[in-house]
Amino acid sequence: MLIKYQKCCDIIKLIHDTLPTKVLHIGAHTGEEALDYYNNGVKDVIWFEANEELIPKLQAHISQFPMNQQICPIALWDKNEVLKFKITNNFQSSSFFDLNTHSSHYPNIVVTEEKDVQALRLDSIISHPDNLLIFNDFEFINIDTQGAELAILKGFGHQINSSSIKGIYLEVNKEKLYADIPLVNEIDAFLIQFNFHRIKTNWTSAGWGDAFYLKAG
Repeated sequence: MLIKYQKCCDIIKLIHDTLPTKVLHIGAHTGEEALDYYNNGVKDVIWFEANEELIPKLQAHISQFPMNQQICPIALWDKNEVLKFKITNNFQSSSFFDLNTHSSHYPNIVVTEEKDVQALRLDSIISHPDNLLIFNDFEFINIDTQGAELAILKGFGHQINSSSIKGIYLEVNKEKLYADIPLVNEIDAFLIQFNFHRIKTNWTSAGWGDAFYLKAG
């Protein structure tokens, strides 16, 4: 996280007089943020990761931290459909989108495999009679999915209006590192409809960064 999780918590505490204890993390990779979550009072985490190859490492890492945690090896999207998942040699750059200017910034990162994966809307998972998520009242949402962030947010449906959500942390782009991805202004325009304001952004020199959106008090 380019913006420290503790900093996000401090802002949420200042505006909402509460700290998030339930985190929804989409694009888990190997759960690098688990320690920060644990150290800042998080009690419950749901981890979504579309690349099944990473699940054993994810499980091994997060099991070190005594929180109530669930791993969902599921791809999220704004439709329930099969998508082509492009897996890169570093795993972290894997995406539903083709590499674009990413190849100029990171020439050593290449796609090594493509897989068809079934993607789902989050609201379709929650509304399903067999919904097995350990909680639905997310308080902090972290999405790091290489261009799929806006589609995933749209797949929340009415859940994005939940009063429990105090902050949303996203990877964002100001250039098209992947072909056809939405840029940060499109995400801003979507989230402002639900009273989420981008209050902090840290950019890299490669045209991508992290952004923290706060629910207005």
